[in-house]
Amino acid sequence: MRTPTMRDWTLALAALCLAAPGSAQAPDEAPPPDRTQDSMRAILDRETEPQPGQYRYNPGGRRDPFVSLLKPVEGAQGDKTKKPGMDGFLIQEVALKGIVKTTEGYVAMIVGPDAKAYFPRVGQRLFDGSIVAMDQTSVTFRQEVTDPLSPVRVRDVKKSLYPSEEARQ
Repeated sequence: MRTPTMRDWTLALAALCLAAPGSAQAPDEAPPPDRTQDSMRAILDRETEPQPGQYRYNPGGRRDPFVSLLKPVEGAQGDKTKKPGMDGFLIQEVALKGIVKTTEGYVAMIVGPDAKAYFPRVGQRLFDGSIVAMDQTSVTFRQEVTDPLSPVRVRDVKKSLYPSEEARQ
């Protein structure tokens, strides 16, 4: 004799429920209206996912939890708008490719995000800072910090021609 399994018990319970007296309805009787089904449909309609473009997040003073913290937020730079050319480049977007010494001082060769070369001098303004110093191997930028929680308002960013030397220091 084998022992009953969970499947056997489930089948037996289902058979008992179907064979219970009064559970079968006469064929000529209409089933009573199901009010729970109407209320369930209303709940489902209310809680289903909205179509694209229908949903609006109401922040109520909080940030949107579905927006990445790693991406810059629109309006993070305040009322500033980016200008074309070097005045519109972020310091992190430019790459230092060379430095030339002239009779007036040093001139850097910087490649912007538009893949064009620019030749700034000390004092050149960028979108979020300016060049404050330049020597034969590096350029120092003074970057304006836009983080409202940061106690510092400016920081110096140094870009070197030889990034491997920066790692050794």
